[in-house]
Amino acid sequence: MKMKLTIMNETGHTELDVTKSEMIEQIAEHPTHWVYVDGDMVSRENVTDVDWSAVDKVKLVPAIVGGSL
Repeated sequence: MKMKLTIMNETGHTELDVTKSEMIEQIAEHPTHWVYVDGDMVSRENVTDVDWSAVDKVKLVPAIVGGSL
């Protein structure tokens, strides 16, 4: 089963159709990105708990840091 993966970056985004193992690999390869599984943010510690058979879409989004200088 394949899922849609969208990897966001400063120049736009990349879309891929990936398997569960490819998804886990991509998440590991983007350690500073936030992980959204079907629209819900998932902490990296909980990625292994996801029921990947029920997932349609994942977005990897660069972490945003707010604040003032």
